[in-house]
Amino acid sequence: MKRKLFKTFLCGILIVLVIALAGCTGQNGKTKSPDLTLEVALYPYVSDYARFQQAVRDVWQREHPDTGLHFVDWDCYRSDLDPSLDVFVYDAIYLSSFAEEGNLLPIPEEMIRDREDLLPFALEGCFSGGKLYALPQLVCTDLLFTRKDDSALSEVSDLITLYEILGDRKTQSVIPEENEGLLIDLSDVPLTKTVMYLDALMDEQHVYTDYSRLPAASDLSEQAVERLLDIEKKGGSGQVSYWAEEDEPFVRARWFAEGKGRAFIGFAEAMSAMGDYAENVLVRRFSYGPGKDIPLFYTDVVSVNSAISEEKKALALELANILISEEVLETMSLPEKEGDSPQYVLTARRSVYDALSEHYPIYSRLKEIADSPDNHVFRIGTHARQFITEMGEALFAQLDQRLSDGES
Repeated sequence: MKRKLFKTFLCGILIVLVIALAGCTGQNGKTKSPDLTLEVALYPYVSDYARFQQAVRDVWQREHPDTGLHFVDWDCYRSDLDPSLDVFVYDAIYLSSFAEEGNLLPIPEEMIRDREDLLPFALEGCFSGGKLYALPQLVCTDLLFTRKDDSALSEVSDLITLYEILGDRKTQSVIPEENEGLLIDLSDVPLTKTVMYLDALMDEQHVYTDYSRLPAASDLSEQAVERLLDIEKKGGSGQVSYWAEEDEPFVRARWFAEGKGRAFIGFAEAMSAMGDYAENVLVRRFSYGPGKDIPLFYTDVVSVNSAISEEKKALALELANILISEEVLETMSLPEKEGDSPQYVLTARRSVYDALSEHYPIYSRLKEIADSPDNHVFRIGTHARQFITEMGEALFAQLDQRLSDGES
């Protein structure tokens, strides 16, 4: 009888221990299944995607330990919106299309955290039809890089003057000679040439538009096409169309740091491939034609799917704020390890530039570029995907024909 009671006692102790351990495991979150899971897509074209994802996860788990995040691979340039997504980041050139299709949940303006810290133009560009449909995260623009010791180019701020100085490429190898020609990536033909054409067209007309009315692909602007033609001739067809390996997207920036090419057009984050040489370059916005530049910024924005369930809605709006938070944006901007270059991304928050400029002085210059009152978000009207395909094909045919004819 005593042995039977002792066994019963031991069984009771074991049951209590199992229950207690289960409770502890649930509290520390190691094995407990989340009550809800949000389906999330980050912008895929960032320098260190894995670290970006981890920065988001760390902040989210601290604030919402009972809600999981499932990161989904989705590319706004390659496919329409994935209906399973709850929160997603994409290029604002598609914002008008997504809003028109009813895919975006309006965001209450009072829910924006630290609104005064956001670049005003970036937030303004997230409205459509008077409603706020997104929050700005990163901004990006084509920049002209020249060497500080190249005095002939130090004051150049438009592509016509640049072409007058550089002229046509003399060699046609992929990698140019030292101080020869223009380094630029036009390998993604339909998208790159379409947005450059629209940028040149806006500079030609000296007025900003969100392109709610898109220009006809059958009636191309002679001046805007001429600017694209100049770029190809300055760069050389082999170099401008060269498709870099996936593990080195900023190979042209590295070539520039090695002395190849005389000028380079690219994004700010390309400086991460220059190493210490970034201290030897001048960087600025530029105009495609004579006169005033209309500074356009590709803007990565965060939206919530309009089809999201009611139980997820408040959490999704919280996540949207975290995705544009100073903590996440600063973390993703820092170098991976001590001694490395920072990521040189342009964020939509002023405070990030201020924090980074303490260690990397060039961020003060980047803030001047990003926080100009003349800046605008690059938007394309509805049916953007179809328009990019049609315009890209028209521009490719026009430029190919004129280059084949040897037009000067």
